[in-house]
Amino acid sequence: MQENHYLVPAQLAGLQKNIEYSIHTDVVEDAEDWFVDAKERLLDVNNWAKYSTISDIGFHLTNVHSQVLNRKAHNKDHIRIDILSKEMGFDWAAIDALEYDDYPDLSMETFAMRIRPSGAQNSQDGSIVNAASSTIVIERIGKRLSASYHGRNESSAYNTDPAWLGISDAQWNNLMKGLID
Repeated sequence: MQENHYLVPAQLAGLQKNIEYSIHTDVVEDAEDWFVDAKERLLDVNNWAKYSTISDIGFHLTNVHSQVLNRKAHNKDHIRIDILSKEMGFDWAAIDALEYDDYPDLSMETFAMRIRPSGAQNSQDGSIVNAASSTIVIERIGKRLSASYHGRNESSAYNTDPAWLGISDAQWNNLMKGLID
């Protein structure tokens, strides 16, 4: 598990989560192809609910002005999370890092996205509102492919539900599996 990936912040306070799903392929070429597919799914925020079979949460890629975007995610984009069971309706996150790394000598590659709670619905700049973060890492080492979620510094002051952004561990697990399968 890529807990030590450089985009995963240090755990300083609050809750911490690590969730991983992995598969082993028969040949390296299959793992390389599945890695590309998983990376594309991670960038396809508008379809995360479909990949994860999460029926009560919707994900929408937006710009800083909350306008829905119909494209792959870019650094500094925002994510509107529609939670049907939540009275307020939306949570907001900002993508503050997207990184691809390739280590051919190790037959390894990684792609990571870090998101943080955002004030997109309350401010024109979409500023980060606290230190909590969620980092999703897609990693291929040889014939092994994994998707992992790393929640850091999750604070109940931001959200009374211990599931940051209203997403439970089971739902994060489903999304990690859906990114690969």
